[in-house]
Amino acid sequence: MAGKQVKQKNEGMARLQSELKEGTFHSVYLFFGEERYLVLKMRDNLVRAAVSPDDTMNLNIHKTAWPDVSKIMDECLAMPFFADRRVVLVQDSGYFTAGKGKDEAEKLTGLLGELPETTILLFVETDVDKRSRLYKAVSKAGLSVEFEHPDEMELARWVVSQLSEYRIRITKGALQMLLERTDADMTMLRAQLDKLAACAGEGGTLSETEVGGLVAERLETKVFDLVDAVGHRDRRGAISRYDELLRMQEEPNRILYFLGRQFNLLYLMKVLSQKGKGTVEMMKVMDLRYSFQIRKLSDQARFFTTEQLRRAVADCTAMEQRFKTGKIDVRLGVELLLVKYSRPGASAR
Repeated sequence: MAGKQVKQKNEGMARLQSELKEGTFHSVYLFFGEERYLVLKMRDNLVRAAVSPDDTMNLNIHKTAWPDVSKIMDECLAMPFFADRRVVLVQDSGYFTAGKGKDEAEKLTGLLGELPETTILLFVETDVDKRSRLYKAVSKAGLSVEFEHPDEMELARWVVSQLSEYRIRITKGALQMLLERTDADMTMLRAQLDKLAACAGEGGTLSETEVGGLVAERLETKVFDLVDAVGHRDRRGAISRYDELLRMQEEPNRILYFLGRQFNLLYLMKVLSQKGKGTVEMMKVMDLRYSFQIRKLSDQARFFTTEQLRRAVADCTAMEQRFKTGKIDVRLGVELLLVKYSRPGASAR
C-alpha cells in the first residue's frame, strides 16, 4: 500500500479504523502525538487485528530506549509461525530523534524496503523529529499517524458515545463538570467512565450530583476556587478553603506553586485580552487545550486589575524563594498572600 502521513483530527483515526476492519495492513506504521490515550488505543487495536491475542510466537515487543536493531531486523525478516502475519512492536525507541542512535536509525531505514508482506513493523513513539530520514522513510513506505488532542466538541461527543454503550445519558452540566475535574484528559476520563456507568446503571442518567460525588477535584481546581474567593474579596472563604486543603494533606508548597500558576494565567489573560487576542491564540500562548478553560479564566480575571495580578505573581515567586531559603514557613506564607489579596475594598477592572 502507498505510504502516507496523516493527522488524527483530519483522517488518521477514520482511515486506520476502516483499514483494520477490512483487514488491510501496511508493512510499517508510526503512531505518535500529544494524545497518548489514542496512540496506545490504536496500538492495541492494530495488534489485536493483526495477530491473535494469545499468539506470543508472532508478536515481538521492544519497549526500551535504543533497542537492539539487529534483533529487530531478524524478527522482521522471519516468517510467521503457523499464522498469516507477524507483528514487531517497537515502542519509545528514541530512533526518531536527532543525536544518539543515528547509525541504528539508518539500519532501520534500510530495513523498510526489505520487509516481507507477512510482517507488520509498528513504531509507537513519544518524541518524533519529522525532519529525520527514518520518519520520512516510514511515511513513504507505510502509514504515519499523529494523534492530536481532540477539541472540546470532539471530546464531548466521545464521552457521550462511550456512555451510550451502556445506554446512559449525561446532562450538559455533568459533562462540563466531568471535563473540568479530569482536565479533559482522555486517560483520566476513560478511568472515570466505568465507575460513573456503574453508578447510573443501564438506561440511567448522570447528573452533576453523581459526577460531583464520584470524581474527585484536582488540586488545580481547588486552587481555582480558592482564587475565586480571593477575587470576591472573601477573606474568610479563602482561608477556609486553604485550611480544607491542609486538612486533606495537600502540601503547602504545592498549593503555593498552583496559586502562583493561577495568578500567572490570569495575568496572561488580562494582557492578551488588552492586546485583542482571540481564544485560539490565547490557548496557544497559555498552553491550554480547550476553550472552556479560557472562558473560566476570563470570568475570574474580571475581579482583578492587571497590576494586582502582576504583583501577585511577583509575590508568589518571592514567597517561594523565601520559603526555599528558610526565611519563612511556607504554610504561613501562603496564608499571608491570601490575606493580602482578599483585602476588602480592593477594586477590579
